[in-house]
Amino acid sequence: MNELLNSVLQGLITYRIGIFLLLGLGLLIYLRKFTIGLREWRKAIFGLERDQAQRKLITASTGLTLLILLVIGEFLLVTIIGPQIPASTIVEDQVLESPSMSTEVASTEESMFSATAQTEQVNQENIVSECIEGVVEITSPENGEMISGTVEIIGSMNIENFGSYKYEYSSAGTVDWITIAAGNERRLDENLGYWYTSSLVPGGYLLQLVPLDNAGEELTPCIIFIEVEAEE
Repeated sequence: MNELLNSVLQGLITYRIGIFLLLGLGLLIYLRKFTIGLREWRKAIFGLERDQAQRKLITASTGLTLLILLVIGEFLLVTIIGPQIPASTIVEDQVLESPSMSTEVASTEESMFSATAQTEQVNQENIVSECIEGVVEITSPENGEMISGTVEIIGSMNIENFGSYKYEYSSAGTVDWITIAAGNERRLDENLGYWYTSSLVPGGYLLQLVPLDNAGEELTPCIIFIEVEAEE
């Protein structure tokens, strides 16, 4: 059900231009009907004519009000709600091992999620990460770091056509991103927000920083691997 709702919302955001055009056309049509109905109602003399004109006026007013509400709803969805929607990227049969298992595995994961200006792909497909220094980057916690309790997320969010950003986490098994929080101000190696990990089961997790442009489109995230340990 959540996937269906997410798909519907993403569709409303993706095809927002066409939706706004249709709603605008509908507004013009019902505005014309409202004007005609109002003119007929004012000119009507007999009771029957006045009743018919009033019914037309009520119908046009109802349609006009509904379309205005739809325009407002679509605007709020695109500008406010859209950036808060979790990225519903579900990857099957994907397992990332904890860096604590061996030095060799930790080294491999470091290369997968290094903060460089190249696009890296985990398991050759599924998850794509692009960490660019000073542009889209998580500097703290560091990749492979062990964390617990309340964690301050520090990094950079300084893309062109900046709109907003959000940061999310997922278990390192089957990936299902959960949004932690979002922001709408540029950052340069500064506080991006906080992550409260006390309620999480200890283990390996992915943390991603997702940039969104000023049209609400998600760009390639920066992803790091971290290990959550039990709080002492």
